[in-house]
Amino acid sequence: MKRLFITGGSGLLGSRFGKFSKDYEVISTYNRNLEENAIKLDITDEKDVLDKIKSIEPDLVIHPAALTNVDYCEDHQKEADQINAQGTLNIVKACEEADSKLIYVSTDFVFDGEKGKYQENDKTNPISYYGLSKLKGEEFVINSNINYAIARVSVLYGWHRNFNYVTWVINELKENNQINIVTDEFNSPTYAENAAEAILNIYSKAKEGIYHIAGDERINRFDFAKNIAQVFELDETLINPIKSSDLIRKAKRPMDSSLSVEKAKNDLDIKLLNTTEGLIEMKKVIE
Repeated sequence: MKRLFITGGSGLLGSRFGKFSKDYEVISTYNRNLEENAIKLDITDEKDVLDKIKSIEPDLVIHPAALTNVDYCEDHQKEADQINAQGTLNIVKACEEADSKLIYVSTDFVFDGEKGKYQENDKTNPISYYGLSKLKGEEFVINSNINYAIARVSVLYGWHRNFNYVTWVINELKENNQINIVTDEFNSPTYAENAAEAILNIYSKAKEGIYHIAGDERINRFDFAKNIAQVFELDETLINPIKSSDLIRKAKRPMDSSLSVEKAKNDLDIKLLNTTEGLIEMKKVIE
């Protein structure tokens, strides 16, 4: 049985790989948020990373652990570098020592948002420090001598103890709170379970290089929120349209960082879900 080593196992995406334990031996890790049946790992500690990965010798390391708060990264650039860039370099070095394949989870924020429907070979140009720190991680992976793939995701959502965009919208609407959502920022929201399955298909099909593992849709935040309200039968009149210029935020956001997933659909034999399909799957979990 192939052995998988998951960083960030307490996170939204990292926690999804445990469901595949019938097919793989899954070793999950956490840092600050204690996770049952997982081992503690600090990806910024090179020795800790090297010792644990070398002792386990996984066939595959999946690396979604990251500092993802975009505004926080803008104000704490050194910390963003330590986790997203240097932490990834530590993982790369350990994979070299253990002869493990690496799948690094990156982001649509490596693009500037001027174009949209980005393909894997489009020019990167991050406009936030979060995006830059994740791009540095990509470069460490690409410039290594390991067998690797990079999976870029966009607005991950699903049930989790920490809020994400979808669970936040659901919670606010259930409380009958008015919410203001931008109409001019476009992404390709990604259902976490769908992304986990696609990432494992990269491995099982022995694929390499960059893949956009995202929802099969370009949608703005406002229409996404309306879809959430409709699927979960909540009051969509509570959702108010605004422009991104109405918000005061530390970091710039790409206006259209939507991703083309044609390569992934062709190579990985998987259906990547649009937001309505993903939300329906998500709703099934609580029904």
